[in-house]
Amino acid sequence: MSDIFAPIVTKLVSLGFFNLLTFILAMALVYALLKQRKIFGDNVLINSTIAFSIAFFIFAYPIITGISLVVPITTFFSQAFVFILVLFIGFLAASILYPDFPTILGKFFQSRNVLFSMIALSLALFVTSGLVTVIYSSTPLSDQTGGRPSPSRETTLLIAGLIIAVIVLLIAGSIRSGGE
Repeated sequence: MSDIFAPIVTKLVSLGFFNLLTFILAMALVYALLKQRKIFGDNVLINSTIAFSIAFFIFAYPIITGISLVVPITTFFSQAFVFILVLFIGFLAASILYPDFPTILGKFFQSRNVLFSMIALSLALFVTSGLVTVIYSSTPLSDQTGGRPSPSRETTLLIAGLIIAVIVLLIAGSIRSGGE
């Protein structure tokens, strides 16, 4: 039996629809972070302008470098969805066995070890989905990359610095809130 959605998805990929979804996802995530952290205050216009600008840079990155983000991002979210689905099934099974499961779960997620394990899981998903190859490719303009240029060393260092900064902010936030 043939898949009725395959031609639709193929047409959407050829039209660049998933690149638009990447733009919208990036804008929503950056706006939510700016609004929650209040780095620029509560001004909606400033937060949305900065979120739009950052999302536009992310949208332009694949076009400038010749690297597609569709497959790695799709793989990343598919793997994350499967992991979250397994967690939900595990939580459902545990709620049957433990009568006061929400309080046990609340205490469990206040632990700093859970934060570190979630960071490790995110990095593992980042590597296994292929997103790390978008940031770093060892041989520029080779047959391995299909003749596409690889990101420069400065880009790699900038993105690695941003990832480290986010991890440090997460750890500092968990320490300040008293998560042990």
